Amino acid sequence: MQDVLVLQPAALLTCHQKEAALAAPMAKAGYAVLTIDHFDTDSLGTFTGEIAREGTMLDAARAKAELACELSGERFGIGSEGSFGGDPWFGVTGWGREVLVWYDAKECFAVTAFVQGPETNYLNQSVNTLQEAIEFADKIGFPEHGVIIGEPGQPFYDKSCMDRPSFEHAVKKALMSGDVSLSTDMRAHRNPTRMKMIARCAEDLAQRLASHCSACHAPGFGAHAPVAGALCMECHRPTQQPRGVLLQCVRCGFSQEKPLRTEVPASYCDYCNP
Repeated sequence: MQDVLVLQPAALLTCHQKEAALAAPMAKAGYAVLTIDHFDTDSLGTFTGEIAREGTMLDAARAKAELACELSGERFGIGSEGSFGGDPWFGVTGWGREVLVWYDAKECFAVTAFVQGPETNYLNQSVNTLQEAIEFADKIGFPEHGVIIGEPGQPFYDKSCMDRPSFEHAVKKALMSGDVSLSTDMRAHRNPTRMKMIARCAEDLAQRLASHCSACHAPGFGAHAPVAGALCMECHRPTQQPRGVLLQCVRCGFSQEKPLRTEVPASYCDYCNP
């Protein structure tokens, strides 16, 4: 008879249905996602700026993971946080970043996964006609993806439109006060594109959790930093190119080097190609 995998509960703090993206990957790592949705996570910060987020993305995700443990009484908690803006090179293309933190409340250590990339429909635009608003909505994939009309503090502000008639009605009303700012709703439950990136991050987290430290057996043993020193093919001197990657345990600090390559072309050598 095949052994049945018993899943350990891991509490996820979310009001935006992120469990849909996490459940399957976390099950592979041996965890059943338990949703904690009675806490208003918007109180920890909003994308639209009504409430400022304290600290970094990682700070926020870890705080959510720890709070998930506290509210649920479970040993393991999961926190999720995202940020959006321009690409890191020219700032022109939309760019998404997601971080997930798994936290062990008994041992007080965390395992982190981070992904980023252009797979986002993050967009902002000021419009002064209904037609421009409709074109913006079509561009970002409304109504499957939500649209936020206006900004906090402006005469008109709405992020509740679920269909074209309600959207057009709201825009017409907002335009009575002048130009209107439109933006993509980046809350996970209103943004399937973002949800896919969260799922990709969850896959990375699951892989990390499935890797255990050979010294203390804690989950989360994985890549920590590149190790420079691959040899030049011509002069055989060390270069700045990685010869391997340092794997490290987030709980006990045990580390070991995983070789990647021994040699690189002379074009990477500071001596042969200064």
